[in-house]
Amino acid sequence: MNRLYAVLIMVAVLGISFPAQAGAVVAASHKGVAQGNTDLAVDLYRELGRQQGNLFFSPLGISSALAMTYAGAREDTAAQMKGALHFQLEQPGLNSAFRGLTLKLDESAKKSDQRLNIANALVLTGGRVSDNYLKTLRTYYNAEAFGGDLGAINAWVKRKTEGKIPSILDQLSANSVCVILNAIYFKGVWDAQFDTLKTRDDIFTTSSGARVKTRLMNRKDNYRLLEQDGLQVISLPYKGKSLSMVVILPVEVQGLRGFETGLSAAGVRELLAKLDKQPERMVSVYFPKFKMETKYDLAGPLQKMGMKNAFGPDADFSGMGWHKGDLWIGQIKHRAFVEVNEEGTEAAAATAVEMVTKSAVPRDTVFRADHPFLFMIRDNETGTILFLGRMDNPA
Repeated sequence: MNRLYAVLIMVAVLGISFPAQAGAVVAASHKGVAQGNTDLAVDLYRELGRQQGNLFFSPLGISSALAMTYAGAREDTAAQMKGALHFQLEQPGLNSAFRGLTLKLDESAKKSDQRLNIANALVLTGGRVSDNYLKTLRTYYNAEAFGGDLGAINAWVKRKTEGKIPSILDQLSANSVCVILNAIYFKGVWDAQFDTLKTRDDIFTTSSGARVKTRLMNRKDNYRLLEQDGLQVISLPYKGKSLSMVVILPVEVQGLRGFETGLSAAGVRELLAKLDKQPERMVSVYFPKFKMETKYDLAGPLQKMGMKNAFGPDADFSGMGWHKGDLWIGQIKHRAFVEVNEEGTEAAAATAVEMVTKSAVPRDTVFRADHPFLFMIRDNETGTILFLGRMDNPA
C-alpha cells in the first residue's frame, strides 16, 4: 500500500498576518479549548446517542464552526453559546486559543507523519458581514471568504474532505445571508499495522442482540491498556504516536448502554488520564474493519443544550454587522465519514452554520471488540478529541 504523507491545509489565501501578541495567550489557553471540546463532545454524544445504532461526529469540527459563529454573537446570545459550547474564554481570547490549538494539531500531525486537513470558510450567500468580523475569521481561523451558492458550498466541502463528504447542505433559505463552514479530513497509518492475512470472518453482537458477520482484524503487540470497572480501554496509536484511536470496550457484551448512562466529561478525562499512565504491555487485539457515514441536524440538540436565542429573532449577532434581531442561525448541519482497516483510519467531517435574516481475561491479555464500543480519534498531547463515535453494527 502507498505510504501516506503528512500535510495540513491551512487556508490562508487572503494573506492576513497574525497579531504578534497572540502567542502568549495561545500557549496558556489552547489546552482549555481542548478541555471544553471534551465537554462538548460528551454532551453531543449523549444527545445524538439517544437513538440506538452507530454514531460518529467531529467535536472539533462542530466546535470550530460554532466558535466562528460565536465571534459575532453579543449579549445573551453570546452567553448562551459560551455555556452550551463549554467555551472557557471570552471571544478575543478564545479566537487566539483556537488558532493556537490548530497550529498544535498541525505540529502533531507532522511529527506523526499523518495526514490532517483542517479548513474553514465564510460563504456570502445573499448578504454581507462587517469588515471587523471578516477580519477576525481570516486572522484567527484562516477562513476563506467568498461569495457563492449551494453548489459552491458543497464543492468546497467535497474538495476539503477528499471527496468523502460529497455535500453538506441540501438547500439554502431564501433569506440566507452567509454560511460558516468547517471541514476536517484525517488519514492515519497505524503505528503497527494489522496483517491482512490474519483478518477473519467473525460474529459481532449488536446492542439489540443481533449477531452479524464482520471482518475481525487481529494483531498481537505492545499497547497501553486500562482495565477497570468492567471496562477495557485501549490506545491504538498511529505512526509517531502523537495521535491515537482510543477504544472503550465494556467487558459485558451488552454493557455499553450502562456505561453511556453514567457518561460524563469528567469520567472520560479520568479514564484517559489513567490510560496515559499505563505502561505498554503485550495485548492480542481483535478489532473490526468498518466504514460509517453519518448526517445530523444539530439545531435541536444545541437548543436543548442551552443555545436558545441563536435560532430566532431574539438572536443578537450584531458583531457580524447586523442589528439585533435581524440575523439568526437558520440551520446547522454536520456530516461525518470514517473507515477503519488494516492500514489505518480515514475520517472526515464537515459542519455548516447558515445565518439567515428576517423572513473476561485469559492468560494472554485479549482485547476483543466483537460487541458495541465507544471510540475516539485523539491528539495525545493536547487531549483534543477530533472524532468521537459508537460502533453498534459494523455490518
